[in-house]
Amino acid sequence: MKILLIEDEKILSEMYKDKFSNAGHKVISVMTAEEGLVEAKKQKPVLIILDILLLKENGIFFLKERAKIPEIVSIPVIVFSNFDDSETKNQAYKYGIKDYLIKSNYTPKEFLAK
Repeated sequence: MKILLIEDEKILSEMYKDKFSNAGHKVISVMTAEEGLVEAKKQKPVLIILDILLLKENGIFFLKERAKIPEIVSIPVIVFSNFDDSETKNQAYKYGIKDYLIKSNYTPKEFLAK
């Protein structure tokens, strides 16, 4: 499965990329919402894993822009963030995410299993 990981913390990005790669997935990793939009259009991943707090524009920006792009709007998105704010969660769900998971509640192994 091809996964797009949008995560700006380099250590976390590398850790999750390694975990998913070792499980047999191809992982494209980017650090900004803008790069995520470009790679989603180019790579057509099966799943997008999105952090909310990113450099420059945030994850909600990514979701708003994704909604305007027919070729990527149907790609499932799982938000994986430590930003636990009900208003942000509600906004993300309005843009059609599949799930909103809090990073601190999952080990990499548990997240992969989920």
